[in-house]
Amino acid sequence: MFKYIALIVFALSTPLNACAAPPKPAPTPRLKTPGAENKPAPAPTVQDQAQIFAAWKRGFMARAIAKGYDAALVKATIGPAKINPKAIQSNEQQPEFTRAIWTYVDGVVSTSRLDGGRAKLAKHADLFGDIEARYGVDRTVLTSIWGLESAYGKILGHDNMIDSLATLASQGRRQKFGEQQLFGLLDMLARGDVRRDQLVGSWAGAMGMTQFIPTTFRDYAVDYDNNGNKDLWTDVGDALASTAYYLSRFGWRGAEPIVTEVLLPEGFNYGLSDGTKRSISGWSAMGVRPVGGKNWSKEALFLEAKLLIPAGVNGPVFLTFKNFDVIKKYNNSTSYALGITVLAEALQGKKTITKDWPRQDKPLARSHKKALQEALTNQGYSTGGIDGMIGPNSRRAIRAWQRANGLAADGYVNQALLRRVLTGK
Repeated sequence: MFKYIALIVFALSTPLNACAAPPKPAPTPRLKTPGAENKPAPAPTVQDQAQIFAAWKRGFMARAIAKGYDAALVKATIGPAKINPKAIQSNEQQPEFTRAIWTYVDGVVSTSRLDGGRAKLAKHADLFGDIEARYGVDRTVLTSIWGLESAYGKILGHDNMIDSLATLASQGRRQKFGEQQLFGLLDMLARGDVRRDQLVGSWAGAMGMTQFIPTTFRDYAVDYDNNGNKDLWTDVGDALASTAYYLSRFGWRGAEPIVTEVLLPEGFNYGLSDGTKRSISGWSAMGVRPVGGKNWSKEALFLEAKLLIPAGVNGPVFLTFKNFDVIKKYNNSTSYALGITVLAEALQGKKTITKDWPRQDKPLARSHKKALQEALTNQGYSTGGIDGMIGPNSRRAIRAWQRANGLAADGYVNQALLRRVLTGK
């Protein structure tokens, strides 16, 4: 254990690349999961994969027909499916390095994305007006999703959806997802929503200008122009109306904000950022106030919000509203939801974030996070498992350790915290 800690501390003295998948990253020490060997299982050979795939196809087609799907449709759709090697390779990769949230948010508001968004807003002004009237979702939010998901329709993916999803369903860690999405495709084809030749997208199963997976497409796609085809690939109206309908169905509130940057009083209980929901009146009574010396409006006092501290006490702090949670239904990522907000408000000429991020901090690699979880657990702060994922259980353990060691209990992890947990210094 001491040898492992020494290796981790040495690794922390070396700068980390912030990209999600840097080319040939420097090796970092791997933590052995208790009770399991640290050696990966040998990858199936091409012949093994072919046999697995063929057996899965036979089984899936039998299950689909037993569920009541038309046998001819099932055989015509699934029968010709082929293994997508990219799906196998990409599905098995788990990034060792993660991007800091500020790296993601900074990249969202690139000049090209802002210019492209403004051009789309001007070009489709009437369309946006009609969609806003129907669904109550702001045009800049829709434009931001369009821009982030496909660069306004320029990057749609070129993978055959049936091949990709069948590959995922047959082997690997996303088999349940793959089968669910294939049933979604069968539903779409059975209803005549799409043509089979349209089913092209990313290796992971997302399609169209706003990247719907098949079950989302099946349940929320809209034929805006009523031409009998839900074309999210080339029809801007169908794509944007579908996205607006999806957000509205999950509770979008057109008159409410998404995020507000706030200031916290000294001695604040940072544990309240664990999803605690309060009215603005309640937060205000605790000393939480908007940046810039502003006061809360009378209308805002009755809104409910959660506290978000994504980069610890040295970074910007936010209250997030219902619409932030709705965006996370679209993509369950805090970075994504904040990025959409920042881009949408930038398209309106507004600035969402005033306080700078703690840019000197270096994010932890996955193996570093495992080391942190193991060290916390060994010191009596259970993280609920050692998986390299900093979720709610790990956050609670980190906050408890921070409180016990005289630090602000914000649950934020960086290399300085890891070094201190490992060495006590």
